Parts: sequence; structure tokens; C-alpha cells
Amino acid sequence: MRDRFLLRLADHQMQRPPQSVVTAESPPRGETYCNGSAIRQTSKTPQVFTGVQAMRGIAALLVVCGHAVSARPDMVGYELAEGALTILASGVDVFFVISGFIIATTAAAQRNPWNFVFRRAVRIYPVYWLALLAAFASSYWIALAPGERPALDVGTIFAWTYPNWYIGPAWSLAFELHFYAAVAIILAIKPNRLFEILFAWLAMVIVALYFRIQLGICSHPLVLEFGAGVGIAYLLISRGLRFSLGVVACSAGLFFAGWYWIFVHGATDPQFARVPTYGLGAGLLIHAVVSAEIEGRSFSPVLQFLGKISYSLYMVHYPLVKWIANFDGPWLLSAGGTVIGLILFSIGLAAASYILIEAPILCWGRSLSLMRRSQLTSDAPQREGTMLPTSMK
Repeated sequence: MRDRFLLRLADHQMQRPPQSVVTAESPPRGETYCNGSAIRQTSKTPQVFTGVQAMRGIAALLVVCGHAVSARPDMVGYELAEGALTILASGVDVFFVISGFIIATTAAAQRNPWNFVFRRAVRIYPVYWLALLAAFASSYWIALAPGERPALDVGTIFAWTYPNWYIGPAWSLAFELHFYAAVAIILAIKPNRLFEILFAWLAMVIVALYFRIQLGICSHPLVLEFGAGVGIAYLLISRGLRFSLGVVACSAGLFFAGWYWIFVHGATDPQFARVPTYGLGAGLLIHAVVSAEIEGRSFSPVLQFLGKISYSLYMVHYPLVKWIANFDGPWLLSAGGTVIGLILFSIGLAAASYILIEAPILCWGRSLSLMRRSQLTSDAPQREGTMLPTSMK
């Protein structure tokens, strides 16, 4: 049982992608600077999908709980650790669906590839680099993953390749970044056909999977989970979303089916097995959440805040968990108490990271991109010898 668990744990940390790292907003019809001053307010301020934000918080918490429970399987039991990690890892699938949804909706309105790339980079790299620095320094004293410590290469520094030895959960960033790159290319070439080209790309992934064509990350089955989010975004724009309790029930059933297939039955290809189970279940869940919010339902402010800090939570918890796993004392005193303490400490550390680092940097990046957009918008008509309306200056 111990060897079986270690093999699955290594597979989870080193081969499987997590999280959506984007703000849960609808297409920006008008935006404001962080200090509240307006820029080109042609309509209402962008709606924030609080339900999607809450789901991000829950998804991040699931991943943290999975790593906390499985940090010392010798203390909590190998079967319990493996079973918990198997189902709690589904938080990654929820992240991918959310990412597909948010990126598709925001990119459909943004249309500027450079601004899109800049805001994604500001969103991802500062917190990631901070966590990577902490993990790199820690690697001199503790083992962060199986095997010898590899060199810190460019692929790891920019989270473009996987697996990620230093921050196990960051392997998913490689999937996120490849998706962002595809969207940026579409925005640069044919922004008016964003959805059509994305759907064609996803069809290509299905063909590559069927014929076993190796295209790296682009032919990985988990890429299809972004497609579920893109589909929900398309339904949102075309006003085709309707809330149904049956969808929620189907989602719960699929998550259970995924856990049973992968953990109990023992799927020969867990990466593929999670797509029609966890992936489809996550798609139905986000479909239900977005449609419920459109119909006026609200979501807990606590979960919304957890969603705000979800990216910091996803990044910073892993080095912390690895540190505590190297000390026997807390686990011998109370394994359950140590797991709970790890989860609470991770949330506190993530909140500090968000307030002190992530939020100010995001605010700066958003203001900078909006100023640049404002300059481009105001300068272009003037060069043509026209005057802007007073309300647009």
C-alpha cells in the first residue's frame, strides 16, 4: 500500500496540472483605476462573477487539503491519504474550467494581444517567483519532490514546462500559459473569430488524442477542460444559460464517479479518466454557478475572499506543507491537528501574500494597462484630425 501511494503521489505532483489564475469578471464594458477614477466609462463597471470567485476559493482549498492530508501518509494512513488526494485533486479541474470561461469572456472584449499578455504575466509571475524563491532556498534542506534536485532552468523560472520539481502544483501553470499563448495568437491574427478558432483548436486536440499524435501539452487530454469553460462563455454571450438543480446533481455524481474510477477501480490512465468525470463535472458546476448568479442568486463573502486569495493560496502552501512534513513532532502529537493547522496557516499566509504583494501588483498592472489603452484610444482620432467628445476625454 505504501509503494502504491508513493507512486500515485509522485504522479499527482509531477505530472498533473492547477489553477485558474484569472479574475472572475465578465467582458470589460468599462473599467476603473484602482483609486476609483474612471477611464472610458461607456457602460457599467465590469460585473464580477462572485460565484465563480467563490468556486476558485473552494478549488484552491481542496488542493491545499489534499496536500496537507497526504504530507505524511505514514502518520494519517496511506489509504486515507491516497483516497483524499485523489478526490481533492479535482480542484485543479475546476480551475481549468474557470480559466477557460474567464479568459474567453475577457479576451472576447479585450481584443489587444499585448495588453492581454501583459495582464496575464502580472497576474502569474510575481507570486510564482516569490514562491519559487522560497522553494529554491528550502531545497537545500528539504526534498520538495522525489529524485535529485534539478537545475533551475528557464522553463521552470517561467513555468512553461512541467513537471515542476520545486513547486509541485505549479505544473498546471504550464497548461495555463499554453492556453494563454493560444488566445494571444488568435487575438493578434483574427480577434473577431476567437470562439470559432478556439473550438477548432479543441477539435484538433480531440483528433490528436484519437490518433495518438504527440503535440506536447497541446495534445494533453486536460486541455479539453479549458474547452468546457470556453463553451460556458459562449453560452453566456449568446444568452443560453439556464439554472437547473439537475445539472448540480449530475456534477456531484461525476465527481464521485471520477474518484471511484481512479482510486477504487484503479484507472490505467488517470489523466484521461479525470476529463469525462472531474472535467465534465467541473464544467457542469461552473455552468450552474454562472447561470444561478445571472438569475440573481448570491454567494458567501467569505468564499469570495477565499477566491481572491486563491492563487496565492495555491502557490505558497506547497513549500509550507513540505517544511512541516519534515518535522515529526507535530505529527506525533496530533496528526489531525497538524493537518488542520497546516490548512489554517496556509490560508493566513496566502491572505498576507495577497494583501501585501499580489493585490498591489495587480492594481499597478491594471492601472498601467488602462492608461496605455486610454492613450491609444485618445491619440488615434486626434491624429486623424477629429475631436473626441468631452465625455470620452
